[in-house]
Amino acid sequence: MNVIYMIDLYPTAFRTDPQSSFDLITKTWFPGFSNHVLFDSLDNDEQEYAEQILLDFTGFVLYYQNCVPEDWSPSVIEHCLVKDFPRSLARTEEYEYSIFNVLLNFFAFLKEENLHPAADDLFSHLISLDDKFREKMEDTDLYSPRKSLIIASMNEGIQEDDYDAMLKYFNQVGYRELADFDTGTIEIINKIMGTWVLPFSDSWYITNVEDATGNEIIFVISLLITGTLSNSLYVPPSDWYTDVIADFIEDVLVPYPLPRKIREICIPIFHAFFTYMADQNLHPHAREIASDILPLQEKMITEGPDEDDSDIQLFLIQSLLDSDVDVSDEQAILDYIDDNKEELFQKSIEFTSSGDLKKLMGKTSASQKQIPELRRKPVDFSSIPKATRDWFMAISKMTDAFCNERLDEDYAGLCRYVAGKLARKRDNKISRGKREIWAAGIIYAVGQMNFLFDKSFEPYQSADDICQYFGTSKSTTSQKAKLIRDLIGMDDYWDPEYSTSYMRNKNPFEKFCMKKNGFII
Repeated sequence: MNVIYMIDLYPTAFRTDPQSSFDLITKTWFPGFSNHVLFDSLDNDEQEYAEQILLDFTGFVLYYQNCVPEDWSPSVIEHCLVKDFPRSLARTEEYEYSIFNVLLNFFAFLKEENLHPAADDLFSHLISLDDKFREKMEDTDLYSPRKSLIIASMNEGIQEDDYDAMLKYFNQVGYRELADFDTGTIEIINKIMGTWVLPFSDSWYITNVEDATGNEIIFVISLLITGTLSNSLYVPPSDWYTDVIADFIEDVLVPYPLPRKIREICIPIFHAFFTYMADQNLHPHAREIASDILPLQEKMITEGPDEDDSDIQLFLIQSLLDSDVDVSDEQAILDYIDDNKEELFQKSIEFTSSGDLKKLMGKTSASQKQIPELRRKPVDFSSIPKATRDWFMAISKMTDAFCNERLDEDYAGLCRYVAGKLARKRDNKISRGKREIWAAGIIYAVGQMNFLFDKSFEPYQSADDICQYFGTSKSTTSQKAKLIRDLIGMDDYWDPEYSTSYMRNKNPFEKFCMKKNGFII
């Protein structure tokens, strides 16, 4: 195969010149390895991909950890294999299947030939990482937005080293997904995502935020973009400056009930993002913004809304902020409510329950109107094809049992709704695979969209809890959840169709949805 050097693909410079490290692989170590009996024990695919795998491994370790081959250690290879490769390495499935055996035999070669002082430890530690490495590589939630784009592009026949073609594909999809918006907004979002966010999501800057997954990175950056583009703020990213970003964080993000982990990583991700833009000369105010937002970390964590804040309080705060009302001026707040009762009533139907609305509106004429409950319609059993009714009943029984025991009726109804949509699909994919995996995958997918795995949310269950209950592996369940989301279009956070009532009531941005594939609509 044609060797692709990592330096040709990444938009940011290595902190250490990579040429001598790549030369060590291509001119010294790989020639010796390729003529060794350990190389002969590899299968055809593994032999074909071996040199590229060694170059990718060398490049990743140098790019993300600034570590040259002579200094490789067990902790360095573990970081690469369970964090950097799963997040950012985008190759074919055949290539990924070959990685572990190639590295295992290569480290054995270094050990036999006494070519590396830590070769024995590298080989031994790599063996212990086998299951963990494969599980992480299969976890699509860890993918960076850039990796997701590359894989989607490759599935469309675009070459993995043709990044210009990938961006063109990304923009085409963006125009299709954002068709309801004006051309100017679409162009802003596509440009920012393509030239700022995607490269950042795979840059070494993101390693400063160790615990952030690919989904969380795109989610947090989406909050920033949508928040500054929506409602009364409307400040295009090209016009960002310190006061705009700081005010957005303090006035918009801090008051909203975001998951605990998101609150903790928001400022570190913003800081890494603006530092990246400053170093790459992408924004004139980036360095200043990166420095000035750091003191807001404590406020972001400690000054969020209490768990018992009512939905109507959160809705009212958003309405006040959207209308530029001074939330510290009690009389201004009362005047705003009095002047906008009817409009507030209509908007609040999407955010709150009828009980909370009556508390706000008192005895106005609007409060006497019948407020429709935002309940999902039960699945119409007669609408499900006879061929899949047994499957639907079996899956619903399993998801009901789990939800009734560990979650709530809201989750149970939502899982039945998803099972019903799957049962009505004509491609009949549900006929393949164990039903326990389908049930676990449905709960997993619904949980992903509703922050079920975040301990600061109620109810809470971990991904491991779901898998242990149904006796399924985490990697298989994660893959099934991804398939389910793809089959029914479940890819928007706070999409009312797939949100619990709790999540619907706490949607921080009513104009946009943040999509898991990186698009903002």
